[in-house]
Amino acid sequence: MGVLSRLGRLALIGTALSPMALSAQQYRLVPQDIAPKQEYDFGLEAKDFNAPPQLDEYIPMAEDIGRKSANETAKIIEHVGNEMGIDAKEADTAEALAAAPGIAKLPDGMRASILVTANLGENTLADMLDRYRLRKDVRFVFRGVPEGMTIPQFGLWLSQLASLTGADQSTAPNDMNIILDPQLFSLTGAQFAPTVVLEDLNAPREEGNEHGLDLGRIIASAEGFSDPDWLYEQHQKGRAEGLTNPNVVEITEEDLRVRAQREAEQVASRLTRDPDVLKQRFWERTASELRMMPVTPAAEDRQRQLHFMFRAAEPIKDHQGKTLAYAGEVFQPKDVLPFDRRIFVVNPNRASELAFIETALTEPRQGVNRALIIATELPATSAGQDPWDGLQALVSRFGMQVFMLNDQFRENFKIEHTPTEIFPEKVGETVEVISKEVSIK
Repeated sequence: MGVLSRLGRLALIGTALSPMALSAQQYRLVPQDIAPKQEYDFGLEAKDFNAPPQLDEYIPMAEDIGRKSANETAKIIEHVGNEMGIDAKEADTAEALAAAPGIAKLPDGMRASILVTANLGENTLADMLDRYRLRKDVRFVFRGVPEGMTIPQFGLWLSQLASLTGADQSTAPNDMNIILDPQLFSLTGAQFAPTVVLEDLNAPREEGNEHGLDLGRIIASAEGFSDPDWLYEQHQKGRAEGLTNPNVVEITEEDLRVRAQREAEQVASRLTRDPDVLKQRFWERTASELRMMPVTPAAEDRQRQLHFMFRAAEPIKDHQGKTLAYAGEVFQPKDVLPFDRRIFVVNPNRASELAFIETALTEPRQGVNRALIIATELPATSAGQDPWDGLQALVSRFGMQVFMLNDQFRENFKIEHTPTEIFPEKVGETVEVISKEVSIK
């Protein structure tokens, strides 16, 4: 365990050449429901075709440079880890947790991950780190390094942060059990810190194994909290569902994988203007992003009411200049604008889920002004076709707009399984947002 325990693998990702990506339209459902600029526009913009030709001639050379750079970076990381007393090759498993030195207050095989950000401030972070410094069953997780820092600089910053806790700078990062793991943020959808996540390491998640991720089955999480022992008590009492605290800060560290890919793309973007090559890389990037957001078929029917909270980042005023909400004010969107969308979240490559949409559309929902489809995978197409044709086929088949799943929508609407239908339901004088998962045998 420790700050550099996973950096070798991340460095390999960061330095290998990644394919060029174009900016896809990611439709963001908000109360105002801002419509896309163009109907059925999946987002290939002319500004993205700005690079010299002959990229393919440079790919083998670039990949070789990437491999050599990755090896050098891994050596640097291992060297820095050794100097800081951290084993960069150590694996985090249930057995390793049990054998590790330190105190464990949670039951055997249970671990808490506290997702944090530098935005919490050094004093707050130091207090949290000091509180759990000797706990082997509690770890602190960052999504990436603060802007302007390299990974070694990040490790040095953590060592300096230890001085605020009174701990020995040379050993503190290892004692405090800090890691960089952007995949954990992707799988949990965390956007604010602190967020505490309880894991059962004896029952690893299928998607965690698939990605080589050190993550147990998540049994509870709470946004705005940092006390894993309290959360475990709430879980034992059956009260851990939907716990939130408005006293949070936004996580602004960029996903380490995205940063690495973007930096590689800045090099690649200068090497081609070929639209066919760029479109192919766009779809490859889209498929990669979707794989980071695994959504599995529903094993059982489930219906839930979704609750939303909106925090105004700046004052919101109407056309007459009247203040509707002050900066920092928190309110429920349904109090401002009733939800009137019907959204089908489906895997387009499962015929049974597409048939589910056709059946559902024969039963209209009251209060719906617009229906749309969110696809969790790129549609499969015949040889010579690209996913665009598959998306257009869905548009033609159902007569409604189709969008690709993005991480913000997945988190905001708590998407876990397909097919999911999201719709409004009037209860008394209010309109509730309902999420219905359907198991298709």
